[in-house]
Amino acid sequence: MTFTDVKTYFLANRASVAELPWHEAAPLIPAELRAVRASLQTFQRGEGTGGDHLLDLANQYGVPDYAAAMQLFIAEEEGHAEMLGRFMDQQGIPRLHTHWLHEVFRTLGRPLGLEHMVRVILTAEVVAAVYYRALAEATCSNLLRQICRRILHDEEMHLAFHCLAIRQWSFGRGRLSVWLWRQFYRGLMAGTALVVYAASWRTFGAGGYGVGRFCAAIAAEYRRLEGMQRPGGVLALRNAHELMDSPANGHAGVCPVSSPRISMPQ
Repeated sequence: MTFTDVKTYFLANRASVAELPWHEAAPLIPAELRAVRASLQTFQRGEGTGGDHLLDLANQYGVPDYAAAMQLFIAEEEGHAEMLGRFMDQQGIPRLHTHWLHEVFRTLGRPLGLEHMVRVILTAEVVAAVYYRALAEATCSNLLRQICRRILHDEEMHLAFHCLAIRQWSFGRGRLSVWLWRQFYRGLMAGTALVVYAASWRTFGAGGYGVGRFCAAIAAEYRRLEGMQRPGGVLALRNAHELMDSPANGHAGVCPVSSPRISMPQ
């Protein structure tokens, strides 16, 4: 996989976006609303962070296809924010103009340049991958489940894109340097995961992700990405249906939903 491949994929993905069932936006029941309201506000704000500084750094990197892919990545993230925002508007959930967690990530991502910023973004994307699985299990809304499926589908290439860049940037570095930075970013991942869980525990709990299951899911996802960052590691994409858990029998707030599968672009 190359940055040219990533750019081509993003373009094809944008052209093949499936229409979501917006006509099925029935009001969430009170228990669902309590479970997902605050976390939806947080993640909707985080998805639409804007990317001017990130795009400037990507342009300075001097690889045109990387910069083009980064611009498409930012556009997809803004598309996710708009999907979530539209759902929130239909449900009467106010959009946030700012959130402390968003501000923390903006501060963390700026000081050390492009690679550090991408690694901070990757950390957030790992948490998001688990969050959208939990969100889908916390609701009976077919529309919200389809939004989660669409975002999970898109996030797979986002993760591969960032891992591809990190793999190239890490080439030729000494083992000690690589090990030390790996420990630093593992610590960042652990701290981020715990903070996000504390802020959105209602959604994770309603989706069947207690602390233990949540931590295991984060660890598994992060191990997969570390493998993708190693030279020769496979940059494999999974379909969204492989990432969505089957509804748990007897789980409060969860019901089986029959929904069309969103296919990966060929």
